[in-house]
Amino acid sequence: MNSITLENLSSSSTSSSLNMSVVADVSVKNPNAASYRYGSSLTSVYYNEILVGQAKAPPGVAQARRTVRLNVTVDLMVSQLINDAQFTQDLVTGDVRFKSSTLVGGKVKVFGMVPHHVDVMMNCSLTVDVSTLSLRNQSCWQHVWL
Repeated sequence: MNSITLENLSSSSTSSSLNMSVVADVSVKNPNAASYRYGSSLTSVYYNEILVGQAKAPPGVAQARRTVRLNVTVDLMVSQLINDAQFTQDLVTGDVRFKSSTLVGGKVKVFGMVPHHVDVMMNCSLTVDVSTLSLRNQSCWQHVWL
């Protein structure tokens, strides 16, 4: 996870909806001597364990000892949280905390021949400054399954 940008905050008085988009700049880094072929990835965004958005990123290949960068746009359905007392309190205090998780599954060929499955899960905690719609704090960690 390189950076996150908040965009397109929109509201509709006719439908009582409030939505925004999160654009995540993500890198798939392959430190191996063989290429890493990964499938489409799924990014999910949560507020207090409530799913508020999901998006898929396309499959691709990270060549040996190379990094591939891509943007993932997640449309957040913030209107689902309007009746949540904690969310309302967070809006008033100016800090809203979200969590995100991205799962990328793929294969690397060991010794150039034997395919080996590898899954990577990236989890992040994000704090949004409501007054500026900017990211105030971000921490991420990853888990790798071979």
